[in-house]
Amino acid sequence: MRSQALSALLFILLLTSCRSVKPRPGQDTPGVQSGTIAFAGPPGSVQSMDANLTTYSYVAITDGVISGLGTGTPPANAIQLPEGAAIYPGLIDSHSHAISLFVPTINDSTGNPFWLNLASVNVMLQPLCPPPSCPPQQQNCTVQSNSCFSPMTTQDQVINVLKNAKPNALGWVLGWSYEPSRLSCNNASYGFLCPNNFENANSQTALAQMDAIRDDVPMMVTSESGHIVYVNTKGLEQLNLCLPGNGSAKCYAPIFSPQAEQCVAKQGQLNEDLAVYAVSYILGLMNTHMRTQEDPLPVFRQLITASTQKYSQLGFTTVQEGAASSDVIAIYLAVAKAAPLPVRMAFLNFIQQPLSGSTYQKQIAIAADLREGLAHSDMFLAGIKLFADGSNQGYTGAMTSPVQYTNVNKPFTDTACFPQQPYNGEADMDANSLSQAVQWSHEKGLPVFIHTNGNLAQAHSISALTGNSQAGIRDVIVHFTMPTQEQVQSVAKASSIGVTFLMNDFYYYYQPLCEQLLQPSGTANMYPAAWAASSGLHMGLHSDTPVTPPSPLFSMWVASSRSVQAPAWMPALLPECQQNRSNQLISRLQALKAYTSDAAWLYNRDAPSKGVTPIGSLQNQYAGDLVVFSADPLNPATDLSTVKVLYTVHNGKIVYSDPTGSNPLIWPN
Repeated sequence: MRSQALSALLFILLLTSCRSVKPRPGQDTPGVQSGTIAFAGPPGSVQSMDANLTTYSYVAITDGVISGLGTGTPPANAIQLPEGAAIYPGLIDSHSHAISLFVPTINDSTGNPFWLNLASVNVMLQPLCPPPSCPPQQQNCTVQSNSCFSPMTTQDQVINVLKNAKPNALGWVLGWSYEPSRLSCNNASYGFLCPNNFENANSQTALAQMDAIRDDVPMMVTSESGHIVYVNTKGLEQLNLCLPGNGSAKCYAPIFSPQAEQCVAKQGQLNEDLAVYAVSYILGLMNTHMRTQEDPLPVFRQLITASTQKYSQLGFTTVQEGAASSDVIAIYLAVAKAAPLPVRMAFLNFIQQPLSGSTYQKQIAIAADLREGLAHSDMFLAGIKLFADGSNQGYTGAMTSPVQYTNVNKPFTDTACFPQQPYNGEADMDANSLSQAVQWSHEKGLPVFIHTNGNLAQAHSISALTGNSQAGIRDVIVHFTMPTQEQVQSVAKASSIGVTFLMNDFYYYYQPLCEQLLQPSGTANMYPAAWAASSGLHMGLHSDTPVTPPSPLFSMWVASSRSVQAPAWMPALLPECQQNRSNQLISRLQALKAYTSDAAWLYNRDAPSKGVTPIGSLQNQYAGDLVVFSADPLNPATDLSTVKVLYTVHNGKIVYSDPTGSNPLIWPN
């Protein structure tokens, strides 16, 4: 967060919290349940997910760690599983941005939402809204509610919602999770073939398009990917960016590709770190508006509490905050200090500073101290987050031959902003910058997690990691969207590098990526989980929430079926894309490992080390984290879309309970 009203307070919170998280010998750790709790069922109902895939009939947890596993008589008072239920280790989220999940549900002081939900994907896993009743003169209306989901299907719907919106209590009109690649413009065309979306500036800049919708109040719209934000003139003025002609001493300067970012920012499109800054700025304003003397963090407390509860309902016991500034980490510590969270939090520290100068290295040193300070708490700093590039859907992933972007429009074809033509994406950090950041991080004992989508960015990331490997440090390539088979094998050979695959992205975005952005040749083996599995590569599956829904069973289903969404408003998938769709299938077991034992490996918490309780499998002295499913996901006859979470147990404490399975199913619509 970059709200100056918060920064001083949060820095103090960060320091004091870090000093206070080391427990004294014999001191109770917040969130750890004392005493013993046990679950029991028929033989084979407890799936350990250990190296031998051992099964049991009961599991016992004492004082927060597993104390017993067996097939004989269970402990007294063990909770008996209903018929068909199965126990697994608590699920581990290998990449998401938890604090952002429920942003559109936050109401202002008047009871109205700060943000309008413009998503075409049901990220928040809400019930569907009833069909809208359109007035005769309005053919593109939609239900606007922060308690149910109604997908945006056309650009006209988006425009109507923004045009008719009442400004929130901050005086802004704010739109959340807009995605032009999935919007139709007629029965046969969609996405970037439509002439009127904010990503197509051939006729008008995004600034002009936004001003045409609203010029009376500041307005901002975020992309679903999170890598691009669109603003009107009043919004651009309010954000106070360091642009030519703006000499304010307190303006915010772009870090990645500053000349290109400043150029497109003047046209109303904010890329990469400017997008992160803009969203953080608004969240800071929201919190300032809502805070009281009794609660200085009401908005952030609500976001963190709601998201971690939802993750717990889905069976997660470890959740990631995937690009956390020191301010965000301090907020989590403050919220958890008041009330322990139902999950363990893993932070990726994103240092929003240029590599030049000494500030970046100082921030790495602070991160190393924080990692040590959090070592025995229910939160941990997993590593440093680096961005090699942006989003393929937003044309900001860094590509190279033979993969080329197609249907590229202004501003990316504007030589004043992007002199290197034909345009094929932008690298946030090149190979040299990545290598330097990896080296500095490793010198402080910190792993790195590199965000990479384009094939050029992947090559840069692999080079930086293999050239700076260090014993005992495990690094992670996040997303790893389109590597070659040889690149996958080279990463596996390094043995100290893991990967994560944004499998849900395949379901929701394969069609526009295959048909419009990258063509079939560039998407034939997207998210190559099968190559990774056959190479012995440790991998995680993830949702990158709030980009896609944080549903682990859904991700497992996508990975084991390679299914693609067919929305009613989109045309049928082209045959040449259909034939590549089933490449890279993996088994349900491989997908489950990606949420348990393999995911624990990515965090270097798969075995006892330096007094840190391991996670990811059910073994004696491992963390007392488990999930009870209503049916066994590994049973081929089990329809994953019908499986419910009956219990989630974290550190020996039942944090979610639905023993009869009476709660509604949680499955993306």
